[in-house]
Amino acid sequence: MPAVPLAHLEEVLRESLLGANRYPDPFSRRLTEAIADLYSVPDHEVVVGPGSAAILQHVIQWAAPQPTDEVIYARPSFDAYRLVVNAAGAKPVEVPLKEHKHDLSRMLDGITPHTRALVLCNPHNPTGTALDTAGMLAFLREVPEHVVIVLDEAYREFAGGQDTLNGPEAYHDIPNMVVLRSFSKAYGLAGLRVGYALAPRDIAHTLRNRLLPFSVSTIAEAAARAALARRPEVLRQVDRVIAERGRLTEGLRHQGWDVTPSAANFCWLPLGPRSPAFAAAAARQGILVRAVGEEGVRITVGEPQATDALLHFTAQFAAESAGLASA
Repeated sequence: MPAVPLAHLEEVLRESLLGANRYPDPFSRRLTEAIADLYSVPDHEVVVGPGSAAILQHVIQWAAPQPTDEVIYARPSFDAYRLVVNAAGAKPVEVPLKEHKHDLSRMLDGITPHTRALVLCNPHNPTGTALDTAGMLAFLREVPEHVVIVLDEAYREFAGGQDTLNGPEAYHDIPNMVVLRSFSKAYGLAGLRVGYALAPRDIAHTLRNRLLPFSVSTIAEAAARAALARRPEVLRQVDRVIAERGRLTEGLRHQGWDVTPSAANFCWLPLGPRSPAFAAAAARQGILVRAVGEEGVRITVGEPQATDALLHFTAQFAAESAGLASA
């Protein structure tokens, strides 16, 4: 159940189009104020940009501008991490997951004098796993201050009441941390490209000065402000996704599939080498899932009828695989 646009959002978009002949606010000040109000933080600690990935790119370009600079992140992870590190000319350091989660101990061991940034995706993409609050805070406090920590919380709303860190409540105590949030997932505004960062004043100031003015369109800002104003409606939609995620997980486990506990709007099947065949077979049935190399398959939580179709497919695939194995 990917997040859907808010009801009557087209009215907000139509009104914003009346100003399409004018440049947008270069600093998205009204949206910045709305985000600051949401988290009860100063405006100068909020940086708005054209998607959280674009802000991440500026973080890495600023923090790791030299070929000898290293950036640590998990493998597998969001594809953009490798792209932005390579674009900055820095060196990617990929740390394999442990039991489908960030291996925090190994990440700490991987920090060298050349390490300039460390990216954590929580909940993690593509596995959906979330780190517990105490363990994560202990880890963050051990990261040296010369390393910029990027906490990517694009899927944080879907964690619900699970025990995992809430970045906006923690970054004031971690002076080298940037928290990224997105309007693409829970708010259903992926096509409009708008996200934001929360960071201590000096880091936020640096990032704000690196972003090009007018990078967030008038339409995107209007939609994001409307979404924040109707946050209860957004969270009700999130609750429906969480409930459907539970139904999908239960159904898959009932069929005998190993499903990793998820705090995101997708489920992870750690199928290993079987992943490409599973994704290809699903595609032949008109069901799109994502095989992540030979690691596993990420399945987005859909509408109830999509869950039904997926469970019908997985039951059929399991039966056919068992038949081939016994032949």
